[in-house]
Order: sequence, then structure tokens, then C-alpha cells
Amino acid sequence: MPNGPPISRRAALWIGAAMPFALARSADLLAAGADGFAHAYSPLGAVKYPPGFTAYDYVNPDAPKGGAMRFARMGAFDTANTLTYPGRPPSDIRLIYDRLIVASNDERATYYGLLAESLRVAEDFARIEFRLHPDARWHDGQPVVAEDVVFTFETLKEKGAPFYRQAFGPLSVFADTPETVVFENERLGDRDVVRRISTIPIHPAHVWKDDPPLNDPAALIGSGPYKVVDIDPPRRLALKRVPDYWARELPVNRGRWNADSLIFFYFRDAGVALEAFRADDYDIRFEDSPTRWRSGYDGAALTSGAIRRSLGRGRGAGEVHGLVFNLRRPLLADRRVRLAMALAYDFDAINRTLFGGVQRPLESVFGETELAAAGPADEAERAILAAKAADLPDAVFATPDPLEGLPQPGSRDAFLAANGLLAEAGLSFDGGRLIDPATDRPVSLKVVSPNPLYERPLGLIEEAWGRLGIALERVHADRATASRQMLDRDFDLATVSWSPALLPGTAERLLWHSDLASQEGSYALSGLRDAALDAAIEALERARTERDLTSAARAFDRVFRQTMPMLPLWSSNDIRLAWWDRFGRPDSETSGFPPSPMDRWWVR
Repeated sequence: MPNGPPISRRAALWIGAAMPFALARSADLLAAGADGFAHAYSPLGAVKYPPGFTAYDYVNPDAPKGGAMRFARMGAFDTANTLTYPGRPPSDIRLIYDRLIVASNDERATYYGLLAESLRVAEDFARIEFRLHPDARWHDGQPVVAEDVVFTFETLKEKGAPFYRQAFGPLSVFADTPETVVFENERLGDRDVVRRISTIPIHPAHVWKDDPPLNDPAALIGSGPYKVVDIDPPRRLALKRVPDYWARELPVNRGRWNADSLIFFYFRDAGVALEAFRADDYDIRFEDSPTRWRSGYDGAALTSGAIRRSLGRGRGAGEVHGLVFNLRRPLLADRRVRLAMALAYDFDAINRTLFGGVQRPLESVFGETELAAAGPADEAERAILAAKAADLPDAVFATPDPLEGLPQPGSRDAFLAANGLLAEAGLSFDGGRLIDPATDRPVSLKVVSPNPLYERPLGLIEEAWGRLGIALERVHADRATASRQMLDRDFDLATVSWSPALLPGTAERLLWHSDLASQEGSYALSGLRDAALDAAIEALERARTERDLTSAARAFDRVFRQTMPMLPLWSSNDIRLAWWDRFGRPDSETSGFPPSPMDRWWVR
């Protein structure tokens, strides 16, 4: 092995892994050196930007530096510790830490080197190697070495948030040389492993290993474009640009991270946050409420142009909002009960009443993209599901829509059909209440939601389901408590928002695969066990071409919607952005490319 030690167990492992590298597809090797290391990697084939590229097409590489940007965040934080769980660090503090690789925003799934100068990926994903950039430095001047990567990964896997513990379960890591780090993957064919590794903010072992810093800005050493200058839990975080940042001229950073200061204010109430924006207490605001967007910004500043706004669309599927059924509850495990509840959900009325008609019904998990299923299953979808075809109802292959052929949800006929389904499931009425035959008690469902966005829709849903004789017990708790209840399975229904990635697979496994249904603390909230859906998820993870990805996604979409582990509430792919008119932005964003003010805009 180049720069490697004498023959050892590690070296033997590399020799055993060499053949898969030799079998890598020619499209991947176009940018690779003779040893298989490349400046970039995509599991779907060729990459857009060649070695030595200058900057991403969607940035202004000559953007000026300077000034400050102020943002609002909802909630609160109580620690600067981004390695161990529990604890609520401010998400933006991760800007002080670089990652091994970063994704470009104008490709489906391509990763370019940052801390890692180059990488090499085995065809079966059993082994992923990173060669660190020789110039990579921590803010205190010490070099970034492979042991920093090993320390970060092993700490997150053992003590980090549930996401890391679940997503990195099949992985192990070791430092092959001070400049080379190797990930070994037990789950062969795990195409999304590179993306998961790209999410790791690498921490300096020499800072965190023995005496981890807490809220002392001077002790929070990173390698990224910013450093902490003030941290005031739970209200405020201030970052300052590092003028001699080691990677400032790398192609992946050119034209980015332009503000000298980034300041984040935390609010617990969305209305108060909006008023603070209108008062010019911060500069840039993403709006998640269509109602506030319609009328909350009216005033002299908007009229004069001092406040500007844009409404655009995201590149992918957008965000799916829904109510997850806890299928561990025998009542909710009956699909007829779930279908009856879906028939009583009147999307049109809620959209009109609460959102001014701007939200969209869920017609596919993958929105309006080419990954959405429609109509009868084609041969490729059927092939993915073939092994489980005998266990699937014919409806799955006929249509992805579980409500096709049924009355319009919320209509009188829909309620009649819902009552019929509940009777088929063995439930009866007594004094206007639905009685569960398993307990001989009235049906009352506990609903947990960590997000106040769902409060008003839940009120209308409660009213509708009350007509079926189903009572809702809405839990009122802070975000952290509600999230813990969800992970502890202490709910019958839980609100969830889910944004399928451009290259889906990982989130789908974490949320819906049978393997995680019984795992304590997993994100598999529903407890769904469905072999056909598992097959579709595994096909998603194996897909190595656009065609295979499309077929797998459509198979997943079809089975997921028909299986109904979640009641879809609405979907949205709108990006609502308001800002005080004191910033420049790249031409790409004025032409419709999704905006990213923090890293691409500049202060005029």
C-alpha cells in the first residue's frame, strides 16, 4: 500500500479489498489516479466538476468578504458539545468543523474533497479510504490527522445522537497512516455510506479527548471557516470568519463563507421571531408558515423595498408532513382502521382554512420528481417486488394511491365508508364513542408532536375523527420532551416531517425498514414490518444508475403509500425567504437556483 506499514492484518485487509477497486466502473475512473484515488466520487457514475476546477457554477467566486449576517433559530440550546448525547447544541456551531468531503448542490450525489484531498471507494462499499489534505489545519495550527477522524467517528458511534448510532452501526474505522483513514463497512452494497460519512463534522482529538470544552469560545477549536466568539445558551451564538482559514481557496469553498460575522438568535415563539425581523433585529428569515407569509410582512419596509422576499421551489421532493401510526398498538396495526382515519381527513378543508390553499396533497413521497410512482407498476418495479408478490394485494401493482376508487376524503360518503371499515375491524359504537373490542374501552389515541406547526391542523383532525367516535389526547410538551416520548414509543400517533434526499435510501431505512422496528431509540417510529417495503428500500440502497434508482424509488413509493404506516397531511416544496436589502447573491439564485444565504451571499 502506498505509504503503508509492513504486511500486517490491516495490509492484508487492503489486499483483499483491492479487487473491488479494480472493478470500479470506467465513469468513476475518469477522474481517478492510477491508484484509484480521486478528487470526487459519485455512486451513480461520472462527476460534473473535473480535477482542478475553480468553483461551483452556482456561486460567485469573486464575492467580497466582510460585514455581518444575523439569523433567527427556533427553540433553544444548552451546550456546545456536538459529540455526545443527550444535549442540545446549536446546529450552526458545526460551521467551525470541516468534513472529510462535501456535496455539490447541483448534482444528485457527488462528493468533493475538503479535509480529504482524495478518496477511494470499493465497488461493493466494503472499504472507503480518505487521503487527508496535507494543508489541513486546526485553528490552533496543529495538523488534522487520521486519528482525529477515528476519534470523532468512534465517539459519535458510541455516545452520539441516535442518528449516528444507527447510521454508523455497520461501520468501523482505523488510521492506516497519519494521512490516510479507512472505513470498513459490514453491509455490502450500501451505496449511501459515502453520504453518511460526509455528514461527520471532524473534531480535534487533542482538544476533546481528555478535557472536553463546554461553553468557553477560546477552547472550541475547529478547522472550518468560522470560529466561536460568543456563546450564550439558550439565546445567542456568534461566529467570526477565520481570515487564514486553511481551505479558503479550495474549489469547494471559493465564493462561499463571505460574511465576517454570523450571529444566531434563538426564539421560542414564531410570532415573536417575526416581529423581531420586522424590527430589523436580524437580517434573513426562512418562513415555514404560509399564513404568516401572506400577511405577516405587510408594512412600510416591505412596501419601500427595504425588506425583500422570494418564493421559490426546492430541487428535490420537498418536505412530507404526516402523522405516523404506532403499529405496535394492535388497534392501529389493522390497516382498515388506518384507512378509515384517512377517509375522515379532509385535506382540502384544512388547506383552505389554515394555509390559504397553498399546500399540496401528498401524491407521492417523491413529489413531482421522476422518482414518483404513478399508475400500474412497470416490469422493473414488479421485478423488485417479485419475491414478495404473493403476499401483496393486487391494488399495490395497480396504483400507488390507497384511496383510489373510494369517496372523496371528508365527504359524507367517505364517513359512511370509514364507519363500514371500522365495523369490519370489529369496532362498535356506544354513546357516540368507538369501542375497542380488545379492551372493551372507548378509543382514545395519544398524539405527540414536537412542532407547534401541527397544533391547528391537529385541532381540525381531532374534530373529524371525533365524528368516527375516536378521541385524541394531545400531549403538550416542549420539543425535547416530545422527541424523547417519540423515541421511547410513548405515543399512538406522532407528527413527522421527512424530506427525501435527491439520492434516497438512508432516511427510508432509518424510518421504515423492519430491521430497526424493534431497536430501542431508533427512528423507526411506526414499528412497521413489511418485507416488500424492505425489498424496495434495499433496491434503493443498491441502485447505481439513474434507471435503477427510478425503479427502486417508484417501488418504494408504491408500497409505502399502500401500506399506510403514516397518514399524509400535506407536502411542500416551497422556499419562502425574506431579507433586509443589504446583501448580494449569486446570479444562479436570481434565476431560480435554491438560495443559501449563509454560505453564498455577501454583504454589500
